[in-house]
Amino acid sequence: MPWEGYNFEDAVLISERLVYEDIYTSFHIRKYEIQINQGPERVTNEIPHLEVHLLRNLDKNGIVMLGSWVETGDILVGKLTPQMVKESSYAPEDRLLRTILGMWVYTSKETCLKLPIGGRGRVIDVRWVQSSRFHIIYLLCSLVHYST
Repeated sequence: MPWEGYNFEDAVLISERLVYEDIYTSFHIRKYEIQINQGPERVTNEIPHLEVHLLRNLDKNGIVMLGSWVETGDILVGKLTPQMVKESSYAPEDRLLRTILGMWVYTSKETCLKLPIGGRGRVIDVRWVQSSRFHIIYLLCSLVHYST
């Protein structure tokens, strides 16, 4: 029996107060994964050219802290991937270093794991799983979605 058009087929009618006061909410657990190759790639909390508020939840190793509240765009894992600089784009001092010392100059590209658009929640688990060829960091975040 419909009540002012609110219930439909198998729907359940609840009080609006439960929704507005966040009593009737649901949560979903989502897993975010990033792969870090052994060697040149590194996990760090020192990511150049990123705003400080995006890095606020990272620990000293560059991994999000357990229990942190994260919002859209926040960094979950700070990762830098080195890239070889083309010979023509070397600054004169870089060419001199390469000529004298045989040193190669690298730049780093920011390849962080970020929380996607629409995501927010509390970090409930952080796991570092290591294999013989590469490292994988597993992050489980509980994201709160309101049932309105």
